[in-house]
Amino acid sequence: MNRLFCSMICSDAKLDSHRFKDIIDQAIAEGEVKSTKVYAKWAKKISEIEPPTNPLERRVKKKKSQESDLILAISQRREQRKERFDSVLSSIMSKCDDNKAGSSEPTEEEFERARQRLEKKRTKGRK
Repeated sequence: MNRLFCSMICSDAKLDSHRFKDIIDQAIAEGEVKSTKVYAKWAKKISEIEPPTNPLERRVKKKKSQESDLILAISQRREQRKERFDSVLSSIMSKCDDNKAGSSEPTEEEFERARQRLEKKRTKGRK
């Protein structure tokens, strides 16, 4: 029966066993197939297990939880990227601010000293 569930697309042993058992039991009753010891053992084991109330409902809930987990993971990853981007951007801006502070306009005293140096160089060059 494990082979059957492996070969049946979109089947799940926990959800579909009772349905397959009913189909096979009907085929045995109609004489289409013969019952085997292995099948009888499997059918007894399945009969002891409580059948699912609504197999489709379980699949939908499982699917929704997987989707919500995926959405949660994506949003968390997006937040991490945003934080990294913000930190990189702020570090770049702080470097730019530091460079601007170093190249800011000179004070009046610095300007006067620079002007005097230039004038001295000009007067020396004329002589």
